[in-house]
Amino acid sequence: MRRTIKVTLQDLVKTYEKRVISLGKEPHAMSWLITELSGYSPTEFYLKMNSKVSEELINKIEDGFKRYAIEGTPVQHIVGYSYFYGYKFKVSDQVLIPRRETEQLVEETLLIYDTYFEDQKVDVLDLGTGSGEIAITLSIEEPNMQVEASDISVTALMVARENQLNLSSKVNFIASDWFSNINKKYDIIVANPPYIPNDEAVEDVVTKEPSLALYGGVDGLEPYEIILKNAKNYLKEKALIAFEHSMYQSENLKTLILKYFKDAKVRQLKDLQGKDRMTFVGLGGVFND
Repeated sequence: MRRTIKVTLQDLVKTYEKRVISLGKEPHAMSWLITELSGYSPTEFYLKMNSKVSEELINKIEDGFKRYAIEGTPVQHIVGYSYFYGYKFKVSDQVLIPRRETEQLVEETLLIYDTYFEDQKVDVLDLGTGSGEIAITLSIEEPNMQVEASDISVTALMVARENQLNLSSKVNFIASDWFSNINKKYDIIVANPPYIPNDEAVEDVVTKEPSLALYGGVDGLEPYEIILKNAKNYLKEKALIAFEHSMYQSENLKTLILKYFKDAKVRQLKDLQGKDRMTFVGLGGVFND
């Protein structure tokens, strides 16, 4: 009698982690992909590690392995979504995949709001919204924030609007090249613009994301200068600008900020890895401690 070999989830994780490591890829990403393709929550997956898996799931994981480890497709694109601040966001190859550093930008923006705007209703603009993760999360987490979000990419805005529908948030999305179609003033402007210098080499997996959302000119600071040069026309007297940026840009960005806002109070914070990744610009009393 022919015996069948029992393959468990634990077997799959061990096997595919070894395979991706041998190809120089990230094992954690492969483990995440296996969990998501299984259809289980992380807790359920852990409890079922010794359960036998179906041939259908094995085939799905093998296909996912090839797309990730060999073709270089981001695992988030394979499953079609990513998690951000505890919320599930649809992603595609037309938008930047949400990053953990951007969660910190949102968290710090909310903390600054709590300290300096004291539960007031405020107008917020998210420039270059992509999948809408910043705007939608702010809108959900702080109902006093009346959030608008812009992007030059119509396809990105389609993804953002679908995320809004799925998460039942209240954001007004605007097709705009930075401020070109913006017609009001805001208490808070937040942006995670493209900041990779045009000639900088990036990982293969990053090249699968839209170049429009990645590259920021010769030094990576061109989008920041566009924003800062025009922001005075779109900010209220008391206001906050919140930026995410490369860890190599903090000093040059601060110089650029003070070029356009000489009296600004500038705070720069590190991410969880200790890298300079966030800069906040306080105006009209914000950061006047």
